Parts: sequence; C-alpha cells; structure tokens
Amino acid sequence: MPESSEAKGLPTRLQLLIRHYAEAQGTPIHLAAGERLFRINDRSDGIYLIEQGSISVSIDNRSGDRIELATLAAGELIGEMSLLGESTRSASCTAGNQGSHLLFLDREQALRLIDIDDEARQEFLLILSARARRLVRFINDFSHLTALVANNDYIGVQTLLNSAGGDDATVKGARDAFRTMLARIQQREAELQTKINSLNLQIDQRRAAEEVESIVGNESFKNLRNNADDLRRRLRGE
Repeated sequence: MPESSEAKGLPTRLQLLIRHYAEAQGTPIHLAAGERLFRINDRSDGIYLIEQGSISVSIDNRSGDRIELATLAAGELIGEMSLLGESTRSASCTAGNQGSHLLFLDREQALRLIDIDDEARQEFLLILSARARRLVRFINDFSHLTALVANNDYIGVQTLLNSAGGDDATVKGARDAFRTMLARIQQREAELQTKINSLNLQIDQRRAAEEVESIVGNESFKNLRNNADDLRRRLRGE
C-alpha cells in the first residue's frame, strides 16, 4: 500500500472534506484490537475514514485460510466501492493491533460530498484507480501460482514466492496464502505416499503368501515332499 498523505502530515482535500462532514453529520467508530468492522457480504452502506490505527482487509477462501489483501493506515478510505453501487462488502475489515478510530459517512452523504467538490472527486477517482491496479496485480500473481500448482511445479511456486514483487501488500497476501497452501499440499502428498508404500508392502506380502500356498498345495510338490520323507527314513534305517 502506498503511504497515505495523512501519514506524511498533509491531509488531502478529500480527507479534510470527509472529516468535516463526518464530524458534523457522520458517526465516530472505535474498535478494539482485532475487532471486526464488517464481514465480507455485509451490507455496503457507506465509507469510512481511518483517523487512528490501522485496518486489515482480508478474505477467507473455501479452505478456511485467511488471505490478507492490504493493511490500511490512518488517512485512508474504506468502502469506496459503495459509492459506485456495490451493495455488499467485497472483503472483511478488522482493526489492527493498536485498535482503530474511524469516521463513517453513509452513501448519500458521501455522494453529495464528491458531487460538490471537483478536487475531492478527482482524488476519489485516483483512489479507485490505485485499488484497481493492486487488484490486477493480485489476480495475476494468484493465477500464475494456481497454474504452477496445477502442473505440480512446486519448484516454480517456490521460485515465484521468493522473487521480487512480494513487497506489495496485496501481492504479499496472495503469496503468504500460497505458502500455507503449498505446505499443506506437500504434507498431504507425503502422507499419501507413506500410505501407498504401506499398501504396496501389504500387497507384496499377500502375493508372496499366495505363491507359497500355491506351491505347497501343488500335487507335484506334495509328491516331492513325500519322496523326500521316505528317503530320510531310509537313510535313518527305519
């Protein structure tokens, strides 16, 4: 994530306007460390400005792994897609280790704000553009890693995971998730190989027993054994 302008000590026009409107008409929100702001698919009804602390943006895949997409700092916006008509949240947001203080503006208030100020509207569009670029990088990285795993190219996966580019928070989220997935796949494969080896040993032992049984039960073998017994008795003078 790029460093926010507020983190540099210079709030943008959009941040100043949101703060002004939120302090007058919005809702202050305080979150303890690790407290959830909202979950994926919750109703999207407005935007948040982070005043203090940080917010972790994440999704959970079907395996239950949490994939962190970004960490947003003071001065950054959350939920801007709601202004473009998105009705549900596309990710989950959770307060960082120090907790978070946010200001909330509902959709109608935020739309009026960017309608009346050209500079704020331009900044809003730049934010959307930057988020879109990060999402494209995430999709590209995730798709490449998925293709490598599908081809059992674990060396290629490790090479990509260790390559440059993982400093982008969104790409790092994809790579961290794949490290966990790769370790789980390799563990399952090792367990499966152990079971296969054990099964092969059992099959070999059963085949050996069946072959011995077929030899012992053969009439020729029985006659040979009887002749051998007769020969031993004769040699003993019986």
